[in-house]
Amino acid sequence: MMKKILFLMAATAMMWGCDAVKAQTLEPEFEGEVVGVFPDGSSKKLEKHNVRMRTGAGVYIAGFAASKSKTKVLVEGGSASVRFDAAQPIALIVRAKDNKADPMSIVRVFRMKSTKKNRSAVISAVGSFSVNSNTMDYLRFSAEKYGESSYRLTFDERPAGEYGIIVSNPNNVDEKMVIVSTFAIDGGAAAKE
Repeated sequence: MMKKILFLMAATAMMWGCDAVKAQTLEPEFEGEVVGVFPDGSSKKLEKHNVRMRTGAGVYIAGFAASKSKTKVLVEGGSASVRFDAAQPIALIVRAKDNKADPMSIVRVFRMKSTKKNRSAVISAVGSFSVNSNTMDYLRFSAEKYGESSYRLTFDERPAGEYGIIVSNPNNVDEKMVIVSTFAIDGGAAAKE
């Protein structure tokens, strides 16, 4: 009888230990990578894209020179391969340089407009009479430290759409190469927890 109890205790401890190890293995391998975690516990690495920056010229409308220039990030492909259901909880594990900085200062989750060929987001718009900088539509998140160098992001609001994530490195002076990880949320109206 005592052997059975000890065996059950050992088996239970091993299962708990395996779950802890499994959770830590969700941490992405490299800085800037993002892993999506589904409600059933499965996970998938988000696609990473080297984005193109495009600046559009002004427009002449009905006798007025409406000089307006927009700078956009362009991602090839009309939709992301990693898709979440708006009705279900969404978690993302984001690997950073370390997890000592405030994630709000280095992680940006933003909505993109989608066409059949690409997805885009306006970074800035400059007009003759106004300047709008950083006009992206951000998705608000809550974050907690995860593993050695990552953050676990969760979202109270989950409106349907195509999204991009940029992870900045505060120690990197050269931010010319922008890498965007992409995912999508499918579903009707905005979901709230």
